[in-house]
Amino acid sequence: MLTEIAKLEAVRAVGVPGDVFADIGPKIVTGWRGRASVESPSHLRDHPLETQLTLLAALLVCRCREITDTLVELLNSTVHRINARAEVRVTNELIKEFKRVTGKENLLFKVAEATVDAGDKLVRDTVFPVAPQGVLRDLVAEFKSSGPPYQRTVKATLRSSYTNYYRAGLIKLLSVLEFRSNNTTHRPVLDALELIGRYAGTSLRYYPAAEEVPVHRGVSGDWAELVHHNDQHGTRRVVRMVYEIATFQALRDQLRCKEIWVVGAEKWRNPAEDLLVDFEERRIEHYEKLGKPLDPTEFITGLQEEMRAELEALHAALPHCPWLEIKERKRGAIKLAPLPPVAEPRNLRKLKARVATRWGVVPLINMLRGGAADRVPAVGDHGRRPWQSG
Repeated sequence: MLTEIAKLEAVRAVGVPGDVFADIGPKIVTGWRGRASVESPSHLRDHPLETQLTLLAALLVCRCREITDTLVELLNSTVHRINARAEVRVTNELIKEFKRVTGKENLLFKVAEATVDAGDKLVRDTVFPVAPQGVLRDLVAEFKSSGPPYQRTVKATLRSSYTNYYRAGLIKLLSVLEFRSNNTTHRPVLDALELIGRYAGTSLRYYPAAEEVPVHRGVSGDWAELVHHNDQHGTRRVVRMVYEIATFQALRDQLRCKEIWVVGAEKWRNPAEDLLVDFEERRIEHYEKLGKPLDPTEFITGLQEEMRAELEALHAALPHCPWLEIKERKRGAIKLAPLPPVAEPRNLRKLKARVATRWGVVPLINMLRGGAADRVPAVGDHGRRPWQSG
């Protein structure tokens, strides 16, 4: 992550505006980038100055978008990895401590019945005869491994991993990525990221009492008990580290559904840019080309009918599939027979035969160094090839 951040900072240091090719088709810019990436510096210097600047600017703009996308994907995967590893660690520890109790409902009913009818009798005389102490201990351990205590334990472990290792990279990302949203509903997460950036270099355990801490859906539910804590004076405060990781998890969720987007990205760009510039003015024409109705109710109804027809066809065809078997088994209910290997394309066989006839068993690099290079078309202009010297 730190390596990719350094690359992005180096590209941005050149100072090429991100919208310099706003009026140029993406395929054309991609072609210019391809030429710049395969031509050697000496070949680039042979071009007129305008061509040099255009090709290099296309290379930098495309690389900036690619690196930005990579960093966003690293952010998502890192936050997911923190949570997944915490769950695995806690689960492995709890598995050693309990065995699953069968017939829990009947057992709890018997305990409740015995307790109600016990009166002032002792627990060992009323409860233990219907539910031994060891069974009750296993039942409590099972509840802790699957109920709210389990979730709180996972989040405490997650907080420890984030604080000790992952935080440095995630905080650095906030200084190089700019997050935005087209909906004010998601503004609290953006405000929370700004707050995290302001206090990133401090050693405070809690945010200052006078600071207005944004409340978003990521700090609710199971996180609420860990995010808020009473200090030594009994004042309810927000724990800074816990608030950070809860905010990063909320950011990941909203990035994946495009509720929040990243400036300068390609895959994670503003979803409004996915539409054509004249989409609103020519909406009817575009819908006709897509073959979709303007009325959303009609579209949803048609989609439901198509899905229903497809599911019914699938339901009718499954029992007659020779390569599919569905029955109860320990390793999963569905078993697929291995598919036969796909035949090799005819053109590929012909190409291999021609290469073997002309050059025999020769490594590809030696073919390019020899006479084969003259028969490979160039990517750049003027018929030059990137491996040829100036």
